[in-house]
Amino acid sequence: MVAARGPQTRVLITDAVDAQRTARTLLDAEQRLVTEILGIADAHRRQLFAQSLHQADIERLRETADGRLRLGSLRAAGLTTVGQLIARRHQLREYPGMGPTSVAAIEAAIEALAESVEAGTLLRPDPDRRSPADTQLLLSLHRLAVVRRRVRPVLGRARELHQGITGSIDGARRATSRWRSLFRGRRGRQADLAALTTLEAALRSPRMTTARTKMLAAAAALAHEPTAKQLWRRYQADAATYLTLLAEVTGRDGGEQRPAGYLSPGDAARIDDLRLDTSLLISTLRGYQSFGARFMLAQRRVILGDEMGLGKTVETLAAMCHLAAQGERHFLVICPPSLAGNWMHEIRRHCRLIPRLLYGGDFAKNTAAWRGQGGIGVSTYTALSRMDLKGIKVAMVAFDEAHHIKNPTAKRTEQSRRLIERIERVALLTGTPMENRVAEFAVLTEHINPTVARQAAAAPSPEAFRHAIAPAYLRRNQSDVLTELPARIETAQPVSLARDEVTGYRKAVWDGHFMTMRRATFGDPTRTSTKLEHIRQIAHEAMVEGHKVVVFSYFRDVLTAVAAALGSRAHGPLTGATPPLQRQDVIDAFTASRKPAVLVSQIDVGGVGLNLQTASVVILVEPQWKPSTEEQAIARCHRMGQVRPVQVFRLVAEDTVDTRMRELVAGKAALFDEYARPSAAKDANAQAIDTTDNDGTRAAAERQIIEQERARLRESGD
Repeated sequence: MVAARGPQTRVLITDAVDAQRTARTLLDAEQRLVTEILGIADAHRRQLFAQSLHQADIERLRETADGRLRLGSLRAAGLTTVGQLIARRHQLREYPGMGPTSVAAIEAAIEALAESVEAGTLLRPDPDRRSPADTQLLLSLHRLAVVRRRVRPVLGRARELHQGITGSIDGARRATSRWRSLFRGRRGRQADLAALTTLEAALRSPRMTTARTKMLAAAAALAHEPTAKQLWRRYQADAATYLTLLAEVTGRDGGEQRPAGYLSPGDAARIDDLRLDTSLLISTLRGYQSFGARFMLAQRRVILGDEMGLGKTVETLAAMCHLAAQGERHFLVICPPSLAGNWMHEIRRHCRLIPRLLYGGDFAKNTAAWRGQGGIGVSTYTALSRMDLKGIKVAMVAFDEAHHIKNPTAKRTEQSRRLIERIERVALLTGTPMENRVAEFAVLTEHINPTVARQAAAAPSPEAFRHAIAPAYLRRNQSDVLTELPARIETAQPVSLARDEVTGYRKAVWDGHFMTMRRATFGDPTRTSTKLEHIRQIAHEAMVEGHKVVVFSYFRDVLTAVAAALGSRAHGPLTGATPPLQRQDVIDAFTASRKPAVLVSQIDVGGVGLNLQTASVVILVEPQWKPSTEEQAIARCHRMGQVRPVQVFRLVAEDTVDTRMRELVAGKAALFDEYARPSAAKDANAQAIDTTDNDGTRAAAERQIIEQERARLRESGD
C-alpha cells in the first residue's frame, strides 16, 4: 500500500485527475461534436435558404401557382424578386390590381415556394468561396472524422478507466488529506486507504497503462487542428468523408434506397435484421451503402450494379469487414490489372484488413503471406490460372468490373466461373452489367444464381424482368442517393476542320481507313490540330479558374500529342502500356497536386474503376462506341466526394465520323434504362432487344459509316 501522504501520492492523484479528464473528453467528444455540427449546419442552412428565397425571381411564384398569378403591376413597380415581395408583403394591396384574392394567392405561392426551396437547400462547402461558416463546419466535421477513426477504438478502455477512477478518486483524495482524514473515523480512513490502493492498482496496471497511452494519442490527434488552408485541401482530396458525415449527422442521408417492391418480404426482412459490424471499417457508410453491404451478406451471391461513383468498393469492404469481425480470415478481390493498385490503396484507406497483392513479381511471396496470415488478396483476371486455393476457406470474393466475364467462351470467364462455384459469398461489381444486350446480363446472373437467370430470361416485360432479378441484383443511381452531388454540365463542342484536315479526312474516307477517319485532326504531327487547339484552350481556361482537368481519348498517339501540347501541367499519359501499379502513382501525383493540372488518359484505362473527383472538367476527344465507356469516364470525376459542378466537353468534328458514331450508338443507352435501371416500364420482350457489340457487328457498323460518309461526299461534290 502506498503512503497516505507524500510526493508519490500527490503525483498519483494528479495522474488520476488527468486520466479521468482525458477519458471524459474522449467519451463526450462525439456527442459534443454532433451537437456542434447540428447547430452550425442549421444556422448555415437557414442563411442559405434566406439567400435563395430573396434572390429568386418572382416568375418562380407563377410557376408554383401553375401560371395563375398576376404579377404585371408588381413588376411595373420594380418588384422583381421574391425577397422584395416578402419584405413588402403587408403593403401588396397598395399596388394596382392587388385585391385580397390576388394577395392571398401570392402569399400561398410564397409559402409553397419556401417549402420547396427549404427542401432543396443543401449544405455543400464550396471550395471556390471558402466562407467562414463553411470553414467552421469543415473543422467540426474534421474533428468528428478523427473521433470516428482514432477515438472510437479506445472508447471501451476509456470508459473502463473512467469508471475505475471515478469510483476511487474521492476516497483517495481524502486519504491524502490530513485534515479531511481527522473527521473520517477509523473505518472511514481504512476505506479511503483502500480506495487509494485500488486507484493505484488501476492506474499502474499494464492494461490501463496501455489504455492511457492510446487515450493520450487519441486526445492529441483530436486536439491537433489543421490550418484553414490545410482543411480545405483535405476536403477537396477526400470530400466524400466530410459529406458522408454531414449527411449522417443532419439526417439527410438519402435513406437506404432498397429496390422497394421487388424484394420478397423474406429477403427484405433478412437484410433489415442483419446488424452490420463495422468495427474493422475506418470509413463511415451512407445509409444506402450499409444496405448494399447487408444485401451482399444476406443474399450471399449477388451482382452489385450501383451507378459509377456511389462507392461499390467501400460497400464490398464493409461486407468483408463484417465477416472478418465474425472470425473469417481470407478474402479475394479479382480485378483488371489496371485497378490492382487502386484496390490496394482503397483497402488501406477504408478498413483495417491487410491488403496482399497476389499479382506480379512478388506473387509467390505475397500469396504465402496471405495464406498464412489472411487479409484481402488482390489479384487479376490474368493471374487466376496461377492461383492455388487448396486448403484455404475464402469467405468472400469480389469481381470488379465484372462485365469482363460476360463472354461465356472466354478463358477468363471459365476460370472465374470455377472460382465462383467453390466460394459461398460472391459479389460481381459493375456499373454497366448490360452494356449492349440483355443476354450479357443473363451470363453474369448465371454465374451466381442459375435459377434467377432462368426466371429473368423468361420475363415477358421489363417490369417482370426486374422482379425476377431482384434477389440477386441491386442498383442505385446517383440521382436517388447523392442529393448533394453537384451538377453535371455537358457541352457538345463543335469543331470545324481546317482545310488540310478536311483533305486528310476525305482521303481516309475514300481509302476506307476507319481509324484514320476517327483521328483525322491528329493525323499529321507537323501541322496544327483543330481539336488540339480546343483542348488547349479549354484546359487553359479551366486551370486559370483553379480547376483540374481530365482528357480522355481512345488513341495513344492523340494522347501523346495532347500531353506534349499541355507541357509540364500534364500528368501521364496513362495508356495500356503504363504498368498497372505505376498508374496509381500517376493518379496519386495528379490528386496531390496543389496547382491546377491535367491528367491525360486512354479512356479504357483511366475511365474505369479509378477515383478522380479532384478534377471537375472532363474533355472527351472523340465519341466512343459504347455509351457506357463515356459514362464510366465521366463518373470518375462526377462521383461521391465531388465538390464542384462537373463540366463535360465532347469534341465533335462537324461533318465527320464523329457525328455518325454518335447517331449510331444513341439507341444503346436506352436498353439499360429499360431493363436494369429502375424506371417507368414499357411493354417489350427481353428477347427482342439485342444490340450486340462484337467484332463482326462493329466491323459492319464501320463499313456502314464509311459508306454514309462516301455518299455525303458525293452529294457535296467532294
